[in-house]
Amino acid sequence: MFDDGPMPVKTRSTAQGVFELLRGEIVLNQLKPLEPIREGQIAERIGVSRTPVREALLRLADLGLVDIYPQSGTRVAPIRLSKVRAAQLIREAVEVEVVSRAAARMTPAALSAIDAIIEDQARAATRGDTRRLYELDEAFHRAIFEIADCLAAADELEDVKLHLNRLRYLSVDWPRSADYIVAEHRLIREALGAQDAVAAAAAMRTHLRAVLVPLEMMSRRNGIAAAI
Repeated sequence: MFDDGPMPVKTRSTAQGVFELLRGEIVLNQLKPLEPIREGQIAERIGVSRTPVREALLRLADLGLVDIYPQSGTRVAPIRLSKVRAAQLIREAVEVEVVSRAAARMTPAALSAIDAIIEDQARAATRGDTRRLYELDEAFHRAIFEIADCLAAADELEDVKLHLNRLRYLSVDWPRSADYIVAEHRLIREALGAQDAVAAAAAMRTHLRAVLVPLEMMSRRNGIAAAI
């Protein structure tokens, strides 16, 4: 009698790895909107069977990152304006509340950590290192969640932010945008340092609404975004 107990665990683990890989490639625009995805090619490239690839694609479809058409195949989903707007609204509601709480809990050590992230961001912007600046942007916001003792809320936002992050990686005129991002982070930092919850909330709201500008630019580009 065969002992096949461990196999489902291995399959799930492999599917998780494929899911994380494809999710990253879609968000980073390495797999572009409307690009066909073929299970066989993905499986061969990664070195796995088709089963975990199929499982990963089903999860990505649930997140709205791929569109699966029976009998026709799978494509990377377009950046849908409705999803980006919804994600921005949800993120704003959560992070404005979180930064208000963080302002009341600021410590010199927490402020120093925020300062270090911002300075690293400024250096990344100077180098034109887009990917590093985005990584530090995530670190900046996560640090605020940590100060507010709300890391669980940050984790819950991760799937929602995927649609926003896709737009950010497709944004144009990056150097100017980088300068604005660093400047806006400095304003949030100043409010946090002063433990001014109202100013921190206002600065965070302004910062998060900035994504609506490239959103409207994208809405006018054929084949990139779809108002669905």
